[in-house]
Amino acid sequence: MSADLGPDLGQHLRIRAMVYVAGEPVSFFWPMRSFIHHNPLHGLEHLPFETAVERGAALFHARGFLPRSLYRDYLADGRLDREALATEVRAFASARAPIPGIDLDHWLLTLLERCPEPAVRTDALAGPEAVHAALTGAGGDPAASDAPDSLAEHLRGRLLGERPVYEAVDVLFGTGIAEALDDRVIRACLDFFDEGQSVWVMPDRELGLFAAWGNVAGRDARALLGRIASAAGVARDALMPEMVIDHVMRTLEVPESHWIGCFTREIARLHGWSGFVRWRASAQRYHWSERYPADLVDLLAIRLTLARVLLDSRARGPLPRTSGDL
Repeated sequence: MSADLGPDLGQHLRIRAMVYVAGEPVSFFWPMRSFIHHNPLHGLEHLPFETAVERGAALFHARGFLPRSLYRDYLADGRLDREALATEVRAFASARAPIPGIDLDHWLLTLLERCPEPAVRTDALAGPEAVHAALTGAGGDPAASDAPDSLAEHLRGRLLGERPVYEAVDVLFGTGIAEALDDRVIRACLDFFDEGQSVWVMPDRELGLFAAWGNVAGRDARALLGRIASAAGVARDALMPEMVIDHVMRTLEVPESHWIGCFTREIARLHGWSGFVRWRASAQRYHWSERYPADLVDLLAIRLTLARVLLDSRARGPLPRTSGDL
């Protein structure tokens, strides 16, 4: 077994620990026979409220607050306390340096009450004239010569780091990998986690989620798993999900310091299924989990396998397929 493709027991345990930590922001989700409540931010309750909302919005592709137009309607209808709003604005303004000639309290309240969109400055790229000047070498702003480096650094900060490689490729080239990946993972979950509703039952479910899925996965996924097993010097049916995770992350050239954050983003993309898998793996005396075991390591190994397959099939030619290519 090679050291880079076949992680030893210590690396197995490290990967399992990483996945466990990465899954903590995703709250448990279980079959609700009668609805009570479900708090999707339960895994973030240790954080300050504002931080938890911001983190949840990023992880779960959600909106942390209502649209501005609704708040303005609530204010007009008296459902929001205008005096409480004014008090908060005064407290905010008092902590800032005064601006000569401007009543900051009144100005901020006017913006909040009358402007349909937030009056904020956003990052902007160069305009058409600057782009033309840069392309033709016709002068322009001397600082514009730094624009390519500044843009590259901005994109690295936004697209790399803990973001999965396929998400960055989608943003840059419109490949649609993330949507296709989610669809294939959902289908795998529907087949494995069926509790008697389906006419067709996935075979070998008693082997666990990853092993059972690997036996019925598409030809492209089975071929990749076979190559990983062959390179690691193990039989295909002895391939462990930790080995697949280790192999895919290294071939995608993702620095190990970013693995936990990347795992969290992967797990949170389908946080309903991930929350169900987390709950199911820890549930006591739950018939279906005892009979057909599964955990987040299985789910992540499936997701990374399919991500690698889709990157190889859709990001062809000059398109990047690894973090290093980006």
